[in-house]
Amino acid sequence: MAKLIHRVKAVLYDNRHRLICMAVCVLILGVLHLGIYSLLNVVTVQDPITSKTVITLLGGKDHFISLAGFAPDEDDQVILTSFPDRYTNITIKPVMHIPITADGRTVNARIHTGTVQNCLMNAGVMLGEHDYTEPSLNTPVNEDTQIRVYRVEYKDTQYEEPIPFETEYKDHSLVWRFKKRQYVLREGSEGKNLVTYRERFVDGEMESALVTKVETVREPVNKLVLRYKNTPISPLEAPAGVTVSNNVPSSYKTCYTMSATGYTSKTGRGASRLGLYCGTVAVNPNLIPYGTKLYITSADGQFIYGFAIATDTGTAMMANPYAIDLFYDTYKESALNWRNEVLVYVL
Repeated sequence: MAKLIHRVKAVLYDNRHRLICMAVCVLILGVLHLGIYSLLNVVTVQDPITSKTVITLLGGKDHFISLAGFAPDEDDQVILTSFPDRYTNITIKPVMHIPITADGRTVNARIHTGTVQNCLMNAGVMLGEHDYTEPSLNTPVNEDTQIRVYRVEYKDTQYEEPIPFETEYKDHSLVWRFKKRQYVLREGSEGKNLVTYRERFVDGEMESALVTKVETVREPVNKLVLRYKNTPISPLEAPAGVTVSNNVPSSYKTCYTMSATGYTSKTGRGASRLGLYCGTVAVNPNLIPYGTKLYITSADGQFIYGFAIATDTGTAMMANPYAIDLFYDTYKESALNWRNEVLVYVL
């Protein structure tokens, strides 16, 4: 073993100059390799269809693209991204020509990426307050996208609409003489609505109409018709404890036979300073004091004024104590009363 080690040392010593040269060469080659490696660029170039990776020592963006075999148009977007270890990614986004149809003509938006709204801005197409697009504004676009702009306008229109009147019936015994006849106390008249509706126009064509407001500018007046029914004219109710049987009150002080006429008045108070309304009557206060409650009917029960209260007087009553004037809501009713012979029960 000692002889072998001695022999190896002798060989190394005899070839020491050759070994030194070889070591120097290896060192130089390593330095050269390291330098070349530090200058290498690994570049991936891609577009929406193709991707290619190249390795090169020197060059810029255009050199890398050309070396990879790409030839982008002037309007194409080129995005260069650098990474550690001299790795570079180059993305080519071709410009898209997106047609936009608006106002009867078509223009093209030139855009690499974005939404419908970006295309409109690119092409200088403005939207009004109510305008809309298909596809919608936030929709991402691609090379197959086609944009349509719809111009929307609203127009308010008004028209008058008649409100029909109805016929109301007033039933009581005033017209006992002509039971089958009907008397018009008030003619009816139509009312009027002012109707506002909103029309929606899309590209000049009316698409829909919607009523937005109905305002009544005149109320209808219903027709009022009087017809016979064997019921009291006065709306006053019986005093407590008093009932009517066979057209005679259950309790009364005295009964007078009187000549009854009819009247109406716009004033709200009688001679007693009490109210005037259907159910009040004018009397001679010397015979029937003001405030007296009465029940008034014809002897045969075909005419029934009903329960009443004395609140007024008049010249005829003062001249004839047995005259009585019955209050009615309308002049027509007071005229239809004519002159009746009635029984006046003093309650």
